[in-house]
Amino acid sequence: MNIEKELAKRLMDEGESGNRQIAYNHEISFYELVASGNMHRFEEALKTIGSTQNLGTLSPDKLRNVKYHTVILTALVSRFCIEAGLEISVAYNLSDIFIELIDAAGSIDEVYTVQNEMLRSYCRKMSDLSKNRVVSRHIVVAIDYIRSHIQENLTVESIADSLSLNSSYLSKLFKQEMGITLSRYIRDQKINVACNMLRHLDESSLTIANYLGFSSQSHFIQVFKKSTGMTPEEYRRKNYHQSWMNGEGEE
Repeated sequence: MNIEKELAKRLMDEGESGNRQIAYNHEISFYELVASGNMHRFEEALKTIGSTQNLGTLSPDKLRNVKYHTVILTALVSRFCIEAGLEISVAYNLSDIFIELIDAAGSIDEVYTVQNEMLRSYCRKMSDLSKNRVVSRHIVVAIDYIRSHIQENLTVESIADSLSLNSSYLSKLFKQEMGITLSRYIRDQKINVACNMLRHLDESSLTIANYLGFSSQSHFIQVFKKSTGMTPEEYRRKNYHQSWMNGEGEE
């Protein structure tokens, strides 16, 4: 097969690159959601994928086609979770287990059942990872709240109010158990999300700033540069589409 000729033919036949870009952005956002460990938002998002997804043709055999796509999904989710801090040996062994189950599946429905369990397993691992240093229930709930409301303009006071706690008490407890201030944790979580968006999406700094609840684009750039030593655009030029493809995390 002449690969370049076949590629040109398929690009001409497709004629809907815009739809592919939208689908790609949705996929990346979903991988990030799994890696965030937010089980509540994950379960909501899971309802929108499954047998209704529009898969490309990797094999004329329908079952094999679904298997191929699910193996790819497993590999990508594994690498996104590694980037977010999951131990490499855990991520790869979990991937191997589910790929074996996918390979052994005898029907399309069975593949999707394995797929959903794979996604839940990774999301649970990431949820546990974010809490493994935590002792008190208050801090567990605070971390869940931050992850679930990362798009909002979070403050110590707003989080304390949501938990019906005194803000000074929550700040002291958080620093004692997590080793950093609550404000620093909020900032770090927002910057982590911003870094992932800059690595994998084409969204502008303004869009990312608005998405993450920063007061302005300039404030976002200032905070980002203080955290990473680079502006968002400098970070994107250095890291766009690189980390998970190379198997090297930046954090």
